[in-house]
Amino acid sequence: MDLLECPHCLFPMCEPVTVSCGHTFCRRCVGGYLPSKCPLCKERLKQKEARSTKNNVLLIRVIEKCWPDETRVKCQIQEKLKANEFTEALRMANEGLHLGKGTLKLFRTEANLGLLRFADALTDLDYLCCLQPNWTEGFFRKGNVLLEMGQQKEALIQFHRCLKLQADFVPAKSQIKKVLQVEGVAVPEEVPCILQLVSEFLTDPCPITSLSGSQAPTQGEAKHPNADMREAHKVKHDAGTECCLSLCQAVSFLPAAEEDEEMMMRKDECQGRDLSSALFYEPVTTPCGHTFCKNCIERSLDHNVRCPLCKQPLQEYLKNRKYNPTTLLQDIMEQLFPSQLAERKQVHDAEMAELSNLTKDIPIFVCTVAFPGVPCPLHIFEPRYRLMMRRCMETGTKKFGMCSYEHGKGFADYGCMLEILDMERLPDGRSYVETVGGSRFRVLKRGQRDGYHTADIEYLEDVKVDGSELELLQRLHDSVYQQAQDWYQRVGSRSREHINRQHGSMPDKEADIQASANGPAWCWWLLSVLQLDPAYQTTFLSLTSLKDRLGHLRLVLEYFSQS
Repeated sequence: MDLLECPHCLFPMCEPVTVSCGHTFCRRCVGGYLPSKCPLCKERLKQKEARSTKNNVLLIRVIEKCWPDETRVKCQIQEKLKANEFTEALRMANEGLHLGKGTLKLFRTEANLGLLRFADALTDLDYLCCLQPNWTEGFFRKGNVLLEMGQQKEALIQFHRCLKLQADFVPAKSQIKKVLQVEGVAVPEEVPCILQLVSEFLTDPCPITSLSGSQAPTQGEAKHPNADMREAHKVKHDAGTECCLSLCQAVSFLPAAEEDEEMMMRKDECQGRDLSSALFYEPVTTPCGHTFCKNCIERSLDHNVRCPLCKQPLQEYLKNRKYNPTTLLQDIMEQLFPSQLAERKQVHDAEMAELSNLTKDIPIFVCTVAFPGVPCPLHIFEPRYRLMMRRCMETGTKKFGMCSYEHGKGFADYGCMLEILDMERLPDGRSYVETVGGSRFRVLKRGQRDGYHTADIEYLEDVKVDGSELELLQRLHDSVYQQAQDWYQRVGSRSREHINRQHGSMPDKEADIQASANGPAWCWWLLSVLQLDPAYQTTFLSLTSLKDRLGHLRLVLEYFSQS
């Protein structure tokens, strides 16, 4: 499968590592010469963070399914190389060359370097660089081998080629400086100037990709090192097959060496039912190397800041919130399961459409009484409300209902819609949310979704009047407004400063008292300032007559004035 080639070294991946941007590379590339920016998306990578990321467990299983024999041999050779058993590693690499000339020749190169057989190592590197003419690291390795052999000029040619392929390849830049400074040549910092200087220094350049031995691939041999293996493992599809990527077991949709391919499509039920039992949707890979749907891992982290599978702490992962999809897994699913993935997307889109409905099953935050046009800051820490806030943001509505608690019902019959203005996420998963009140509503039906309350609602608007009724209403309005102003002025200066800081100053009287469906803004401001019983505050929300609301406010102001 071409998808399983490392985008950096272009060889079949060995020990795949998914970095924070969502792209996947070989462990060898990540630990060695990966640039400061991702070669694919150009997102800046933290080298220390990338090196500490564990291997992608799911992709390792995929690779094992595609190339079982080669993968086994590679693991054995790597163990020998880590133990400095270079002779044994060389023997195993030579015996396994028939499985895949590319990466196994690379391991043979490392074994030869360990045995100080530089000529043999150079021969293999020549072969590999011919196969992959854009492999920056390969030319850098050639340059280092040539330096060990005392061929500075030829080494400079390889380092020059590295910088032409990848201008930010710092190791090659450093080696050029070392070689030229020994020759007494001052080296500039800018890469274009370095390239020009090296070109002038090399008075007799030789072909960069020329082979130093007799191992050059012939026309029939110069194909992808695993082309034959790839042909042998093409995956067959059955339109009626049920596909499910396991979260915690080996990937079962790829053929094993001894089993029928279509039978493998039906093997192994998903074990990760506490998170998801469907095909991955927006798969993300944690630093510990495990893969989950984005929504699944977010919901899991709401309750416990550890990987659901290996229990490794994920505080930094939660803090950074870089839930970038693992692009390689997405590409594999698009190629192998296009119809199933399309169905999965339809399910997701239908769920988002359902969550976007602002009259049916709207999310209800049970806490306090909110009022139209009045700010309502919230501290979100419960897992169910973290989920609610995320969904409000993901759907784009940025709205939810606020109701006060009512014994026996769960929440009151009347409430107010809140719109999210700003959301500050804290490193531990909590968040501060700035909201403002919108439309009032009446609850028609109560429900629940994933732990939080929901409701079917109908919106409320004030009944408008005209003629003589409007004149009487206007006089009542002006009278109560003046009464409210008098009360506001009579409160102490310290209390008034506190009110202004918490709620803002008292709104001005509006020219058209029926312009808003909720009536004058100052009424709701006053209700937010006055410390009334929540049940009585809810009564104000239920009133669709401005006259009745003003009448209640007059009685309240008279009570507070007497107090």
